[in-house]
Amino acid sequence: MYSRGYGQSLICNELTRLGYKDSQGNVKWSCIKISKMLRNATYMGYIGYNKSKTTNYIDKVRVKNLDEDSIQLVKGNFPPLISEELWHECDRIRKQKIATYRMPDGSTRRAGYLGPMHLWTQKLRCRCGGGFNRFKWRVLKDGTPVYGYQCNYRTVNVSRSFLVEHNLQGQSSCDAISICEWKLELMAKLIFDRIWGDQNAAVKKAVAMIDSVSSRAAPACSVASSSAQISKLKNRKLRLAQMYAGGDLGRDEYKELCAKTEQEISALQHPPAEMAAQQKAAATPSMKEWLLR
Repeated sequence: MYSRGYGQSLICNELTRLGYKDSQGNVKWSCIKISKMLRNATYMGYIGYNKSKTTNYIDKVRVKNLDEDSIQLVKGNFPPLISEELWHECDRIRKQKIATYRMPDGSTRRAGYLGPMHLWTQKLRCRCGGGFNRFKWRVLKDGTPVYGYQCNYRTVNVSRSFLVEHNLQGQSSCDAISICEWKLELMAKLIFDRIWGDQNAAVKKAVAMIDSVSSRAAPACSVASSSAQISKLKNRKLRLAQMYAGGDLGRDEYKELCAKTEQEISALQHPPAEMAAQQKAAATPSMKEWLLR
């Protein structure tokens, strides 16, 4: 669930709704429990060492080791519950949501943060270097909200007109205007249409290439299949001759079966052109339809 985008709160709510029990046998979940499970490498078959350390040799108080890079993972001799790929993917997602802060005393602390929830807040950057925040531009008559994006640096700081009016020098500002969300989507559509263009010609060219390859490959496959069938029919003729010599078949019956076998061999050696064309036409449309989709 975490790898599919569920947060720890949503996972807690879902486990509680389904009635799953924790290690104590209670239906009581919290984000702390989910966080411990996500950081536990035992689930992928590894044992973690150096998870805690002592403050000094006199007090001998063990504290949690917050430096995850110093934790040593050793492969265990027990079967894992999940794959290593899934565990590392969840670990990568979890670390992306952690920010490191430097305290006044020089130490560092880590804290989780909620990343941008909207596409354009992740992609847009102002010319001043700041990011963009999303706000409600207006509401249509039918109640549909229209959103816009504005430079975050301009939002939290004074405007340039204010600085000019009060003759304040040396203070940076940003004068980037806001932009509607529908304009961003329209610009993205125009750019991708310009890049990709009309793919109809490329699809037709690919279909023609597949047709040329299949026309060269089909005879080889049909020849190999026909050779095997002709070999079986010749063996049948040999068995018919043995049965006729042993008295198991009469003369008329032997001639009739031999003539029928000769017709089948002749049909395989000289297939009609119409049949070959039908086989080729029946083999290619599915690939064409797939490409044209």
